[in-house]
Amino acid sequence: MNVASNPQSPLLSLQGVHAHYGKSHILHGIDLSIGRGEVVSLLGRNGAGRSTTMKSIMGLVDVTGGRIAIEGRDITNKRPFEIARAGLGFVPEEREVFANLTVDENLRMGEQPKRDDAPFWTVAQMFDYFPRLKER
Repeated sequence: MNVASNPQSPLLSLQGVHAHYGKSHILHGIDLSIGRGEVVSLLGRNGAGRSTTMKSIMGLVDVTGGRIAIEGRDITNKRPFEIARAGLGFVPEEREVFANLTVDENLRMGEQPKRDDAPFWTVAQMFDYFPRLKER
């Protein structure tokens, strides 16, 4: 999935997004728009749907209504690897990493060969962005 940059489109947008866990209706028409350079926090009490919103964006929970787009391109219910290739990542609050691996080994789990249609990063770049990781 190659997502062309469009400065007019929000980087990420959710329009009327609904999601369910079985018969439980968790997300009720979520609307959200995030533009370039914005920093957004998703706040709410336990059970308010913060994690479900993030998991729906990443394709980990099926969207049962509405639309999710990256730079105007529909990613609703795409597979997580397709969404990641479009440039979106998800770091869960829980420590869902491989506990028996080092920080370096955990980072290397996310590496992929350089391709024209996918974002590319190196472990060295991650250490530059997050110097505390290098210490660990």
